[in-house]
Amino acid sequence: MTDVTSAGDECPAQPGVSLADVQQLKDIEEIKQLKARYFRFLDLHWWPELRDLFTDDAVFEIGESTSSPKTPEEFVASVGRHLNEATSVHHGHMPEIRIVGTETAHGIWAMFDAVEPSARSGYPVLTGYGHYTESYRKVDGRWRIARLRLTRLKRSVDSIVVEGATVDGRRPFIEPW
Repeated sequence: MTDVTSAGDECPAQPGVSLADVQQLKDIEEIKQLKARYFRFLDLHWWPELRDLFTDDAVFEIGESTSSPKTPEEFVASVGRHLNEATSVHHGHMPEIRIVGTETAHGIWAMFDAVEPSARSGYPVLTGYGHYTESYRKVDGRWRIARLRLTRLKRSVDSIVVEGATVDGRRPFIEPW
């Protein structure tokens, strides 16, 4: 997509609204779409598409990780190892996005994730709540994630998944009550 126009021009359809304001709203929406793709690609295990959402020099800080990935390729490989045989649900909510230049922006997203590993993995079901704090950069006309920091406020570890296990006839992860 192309930029609307230069700052200072007035939007003909809405007097009192500058085209710079319209461009800022357009940029914010594009960043929201970027983050929506991030969550969808995680859950669908679309690793090449996930990699394409980051700048080549992206920086990663994962709160509970003892060694954060150093490159987008390391990040995607690490996520793939953890999620390849799991069912996951990742959500981002309540974005606070601030455009700081024509090609830079910052954002904070409240997040929720749930990961149910395969029964044979021996890993527990994880549920987490927290925030993504990110920086974005426009590269070749597309917004990409340049810095990603995940901070968890709460992380719950549930029982190990046993294939076919139920609680009162219900799958515990799918229907917890």
